[in-house]
Amino acid sequence: MSDPLQQPASPPPVPPAAVPSAPAGPSRAKLWAAGAAVVSAIAGVASAIAAFSNNSPSPAAVPPPTAVTLPAPQAASTPGAGAGAGSSAGTGTGTGAAPASVRWSGKIVLGLEGVDLTQNPPRRGDGSTFGYRPAAARSGSSSMTVKGTAALWTDASAPTPQGCRDLLATQSRSEVVVAEGDSVCLVNEKSPIAVLKVTATHYDDGTYGLIEGELTTWNLRGTG
Repeated sequence: MSDPLQQPASPPPVPPAAVPSAPAGPSRAKLWAAGAAVVSAIAGVASAIAAFSNNSPSPAAVPPPTAVTLPAPQAASTPGAGAGAGSSAGTGTGTGAAPASVRWSGKIVLGLEGVDLTQNPPRRGDGSTFGYRPAAARSGSSSMTVKGTAALWTDASAPTPQGCRDLLATQSRSEVVVAEGDSVCLVNEKSPIAVLKVTATHYDDGTYGLIEGELTTWNLRGTG
């Protein structure tokens, strides 16, 4: 029989619920540091975007660079170029000299009686006036010559007044053999400078043969 005064036995104590242990201190610190870095990076990008949007001009608003035109390079000048360059005999018009104008030009037939170049137009000799120069004469068995102060023009270019003048001053002859197509520079003492373009020769015609040609005289006289 039980004792009514006996206290009931206390229930056994309930063990406390298992509480998960906190992670170690160093791992939590690394986690916080990584999170802070991400947040800082996001904030920096946002700040940069805001600054660009508020203060920087859009790419379309930036004007293109202005093209700069540089002056063309100047050719170096050669000292003395063009100075004192005179023409060679038979090819030029002389240093600083303006080309002489044509005094007369036309067709002639040159014979033994010759042509007076001082006249304008040049006058052929006749029975009363004989012995003008230039004149035509035979040479050998078939050739014709121009007698007088003459010089054969051999340059490929057309004869010029000063060119003929220079050629006569340095290479003149008292007689020049000519053929069809030749040009011969002429002068008679103080007469104007002239050139005869031979178009045909006639060995058997006239007293001593004939020469046909185109004669041109210029308003330029010889050096003698």
